[in-house]
Amino acid sequence: MSIPSQSIPPGGTTAALQFTDAASCARWVAALPITNVQMVQQTLSEQAAALAAAKLPALERLKIIEALKETILFSQAELAKRYIGKPLPLDQADARAWDSVMRLWGAVGAVYRACLDALRAGDLTMAPHAALLTLRCLRTAAYGLFEHYQVYREPEATSWRSFHECFAYAEEHGLSRARVTDVFNKRDTDTSCAEAYVQGLMANLANPFALSVRQMAFLRRWLEKWASLVELSRQPLPPGQIPPLAVDYAGDAPPGLAAQVAPGESARYLDLEPLSKMLRQTINLLKQGQTPGQLGLGEDARQPGCESLIMLLYLQWCRAGTLRSENRAATEDPAEVCFGISDAFNMMGGDNRTRQEIEFNARDKWEMDNLGFSMRLSNTAKQAAVKKTEAWQILNQSNSGFMCMLREPSGVMRMLHNQLLGIRRFGEAPRLGTLQWIRVSSNRETQCGVRLYPGAPQAAKVRPANFNVPKGQEFEVALMTPAVTMPATPANIMLPAGWFQTGRLLELEGNPSDPKKRLIKLLALLERGADFDRCSLEVLP
Repeated sequence: MSIPSQSIPPGGTTAALQFTDAASCARWVAALPITNVQMVQQTLSEQAAALAAAKLPALERLKIIEALKETILFSQAELAKRYIGKPLPLDQADARAWDSVMRLWGAVGAVYRACLDALRAGDLTMAPHAALLTLRCLRTAAYGLFEHYQVYREPEATSWRSFHECFAYAEEHGLSRARVTDVFNKRDTDTSCAEAYVQGLMANLANPFALSVRQMAFLRRWLEKWASLVELSRQPLPPGQIPPLAVDYAGDAPPGLAAQVAPGESARYLDLEPLSKMLRQTINLLKQGQTPGQLGLGEDARQPGCESLIMLLYLQWCRAGTLRSENRAATEDPAEVCFGISDAFNMMGGDNRTRQEIEFNARDKWEMDNLGFSMRLSNTAKQAAVKKTEAWQILNQSNSGFMCMLREPSGVMRMLHNQLLGIRRFGEAPRLGTLQWIRVSSNRETQCGVRLYPGAPQAAKVRPANFNVPKGQEFEVALMTPAVTMPATPANIMLPAGWFQTGRLLELEGNPSDPKKRLIKLLALLERGADFDRCSLEVLP
């Protein structure tokens, strides 16, 4: 099997190549104004496209793209910061940044494919670099897949086909397990095409649409360490505790349950037993008090989030189907959905008429300081032009309160992973939930996974106790949920992001039917969402 050549991606350029060999390329790179990320990234994209089309010896082309590699990786990572973690749908500027990053990956991939085409055509100067070339093609395709995950988009079938064909070429020519040495940059990468392929498969199997930006960064780093623990078998694995997973590298689909993959020469089965054992050991060691840093998970990894993420990955990879084994009732019920505490407060019947919608308050300040943007202010103009709610459709729901919802195509409000939602089905009382996963399909259809909170929420208002605040800002809107027995959940309150402090005293004003003011004490942070703090509380006498 061969890797087909592709044309330069849309947005390619006919700009003149600024260098003709690796030495002149190195001098050109050194002169780039690296602090101007957008300009440098665009220039690199133009030069990569020109390099793919240039009539150069294949070995010189390879040396040049290798000389550009580190700068390309840096500029791509820097430009990606403009859209990673931003609300969806991306605004025009952020969407253009994503398109630019994808365009450069496409141009870089075209350069490596041109080098590989020369090898296939009989250029013997490329023979010593066959494994490196195939690895670079795999890596570049994997980078494109991961950029989709960063904005919660499903990769297109063509992206998966390109990725699979790179590995198919490696297997066909006996390159899949060869350890690749980076001879051009004098660095031993100590990896193989098989491991790079496994990393791409496992990233998808981790269900990245349910991971936060920080979790995805750890996933990417850990996969580089763990990929060697996963073997690709040509034969179906014997029955065991781990549900079998497989991939067909002759197709254009991501990996999945082995039962969904047709047997054949191109089917590969993932042997996850060594990885499963390592993950269980890591979880036990974390429970015993060892730090993530001591276990090689990174000094920036913190508990209990690190253990929770590894447990989540273990369930996704080694108990495939466990998270989806709960029976879900299919439905096509319509529902009203609103975003954030303020609009949910209104949905619950709260009287919010005195609140100034454009007022820059404590919640907005926390979001600007910690997220770089304010969810409420970013939606203010849209809220003024449309209803406070959107019409969504519930596709299925489990008994424990997990549901899959289809967003209306005309929805304009911007969404964020772990954002608070108010949900009202026809004929039922409103409920609160949070966005657990977001997946935008290749045809731009948006599906969301929502976790409902137990209990019937009530509108409330709070302000710091014994604290003088300017007139007109006395109270912030909040949402209270009484204690429930099944599942056992303490009384809790939804506060604007950044409000929680252990032991903090707040003055509470209830809903219009219960306007009595009370004093409450915040006990523990139950959950920190994108735009809220969910806290347990005690009502003081």
